[in-house]
Order: sequence, then structure tokens, then C-alpha cells
Amino acid sequence: MKKRVILGAVILLVVLYAFRVYKVNSEIRAVKEDMIPFGTEREVTNGVTMKVNGYTVLSKEEAKEKYDYDLEMDEEVKIFLVNVTYFNKTNKSETVDTRPNSIEKTGYSTATEMMLYSLCNQFDLDVTLKSGEKKEVILPYILYKFQFEQGEWEKLEDEVFYISNSRYPVKTKWMLK
Repeated sequence: MKKRVILGAVILLVVLYAFRVYKVNSEIRAVKEDMIPFGTEREVTNGVTMKVNGYTVLSKEEAKEKYDYDLEMDEEVKIFLVNVTYFNKTNKSETVDTRPNSIEKTGYSTATEMMLYSLCNQFDLDVTLKSGEKKEVILPYILYKFQFEQGEWEKLEDEVFYISNSRYPVKTKWMLK
């Protein structure tokens, strides 16, 4: 008799737990994705738009030669330099924060490399645009070999990467190609 009561209590707790999990999950909205095709201009904040123009991939040696950027690591890396344009379509000055931009693909994400950003651009991470002004910004990202499988690393430049600058409730995906 005692075993039946304990078994009944355990079953009741499992059912109540499953019901609670279901209720919480049904109340939380799923993230929507906004896929922005390559070269498409879209508003990022207060009348300021962004457009991805393309990207280049550098090795450590090329980054050292071009930007005098020394990573000081033995690990093999690929440095993605994503070229974007911000355009202020308002009639007043606006400031855009470039920090939320990250490079992503399914199962991978990394933030902007701040030191290299300052070498690639002649302005701060907060870009101020006058009315009607356009500015090209280079967003640098360092991808390390140990973060990828060997076959994936060899074809990394051909992978489908995107820039994301918002995640919830709508995740933006600015396609790089």
C-alpha cells in the first residue's frame, strides 16, 4: 500500500512538472528571423540604415602587413573584414552603436574584434552620422581554427555567414553573400 502511494505521488509530480513545462514553453514566443539579402539596405535604428557591401578574409600575416595588427598567438586564424555602410536618412545627427554586430552561422557566433576595429576605422564604435551622411565601416572578426572541424575550416570562406545585430524578439540576419 505504501509503495502505491509513493508511486502515485511520483507520477502526479511528473505529470504536474510536464504540464508546467508545456505551459511555460507555450507562453514564450519563438524568435522570428528577418533574413536580409546581401546588399539590401535596412533600418537599424532611428532612421539610420545599414547595408552589407561584402567581406574579405585575411591571415594573421596579411593583417600584420596591412594594419600592423599582431595577434600574438600561435593558433591559426582567419580574419573576416566585413564592409558595411551606414546611412542617416533623418534630418538630424544620429549615433549608431556598432558593438551589437556579431558574425554568425548555425552553431557559431563571435563578436567584433575591438583592437582591430580601431585600426581599420578612423572613428569610435559609436559612429555619429550627420543628416544625409553615409559612412563605410569595417567590422573585423577573428575566427580560430580550433572552433571548427578540419573539413569546415578548409572551406570556411564558402560557408554561409551573416551579421546579426538583434536577437529577440526578431533575429536579424544580414547575409554576407
